[in-house]
Amino acid sequence: MRALFFAFIFCYTTSTRVEGTNGHSRDSDQTLPVDDLRDLLLSSMQNTISLTELATQQTTKISTITVALTEAKSLIEHLQADLLTSKTRITKLTEQLEVQNISFTRSKTALDELKNEVATSQNEIRALTEGQSEVMAEVAALPTWPEGSYCILASGTCPPGFTRHSGHIRAFNTYDYSPTYIQPAVFGDSYMRCHGPCGVHTGWDAEFGITSCCK
Repeated sequence: MRALFFAFIFCYTTSTRVEGTNGHSRDSDQTLPVDDLRDLLLSSMQNTISLTELATQQTTKISTITVALTEAKSLIEHLQADLLTSKTRITKLTEQLEVQNISFTRSKTALDELKNEVATSQNEIRALTEGQSEVMAEVAALPTWPEGSYCILASGTCPPGFTRHSGHIRAFNTYDYSPTYIQPAVFGDSYMRCHGPCGVHTGWDAEFGITSCCK
């Protein structure tokens, strides 16, 4: 500051002295007082210092803003990269979801078809059950065995109220032992057949037995 002050005084003093026409120097009539010159210089220096401080502050702010902008740019780049990754994941998840939706739709269709089949089967079972009930009701409504005394051919256990009776004739002679004369048959527990091996003439060719239920 002092060097700047003395340089300013030197320049000002030199500039206030001019050369005359006769080669001799003379003092200018406009020489400022030293106090005014000092005040002017101090004011100029203060303004210079204020401008320097303002410039320094602005430079600091610009530097801070530049750093913040650089960090923001880096953050934006990271966010853009993350956004791209997220978009890729969303695309893959959307594709997987579409595949799962197709599979779910097919499974739902198959399930609906199965439900329809089950419902149809249940309706058929219900109809058969109702038909069986109707048949059982008709059977129950059938009349019982007629009154009176009679016999029926037996086939297993006799009905209630009937008594089982059995009889037979064995080893009797027929005109011939061929199928024209002996035709084996079974009627429940009753029968007619060859006596011994069919087709072997022994003189005793046939036999038959009757089992009946009587009341």
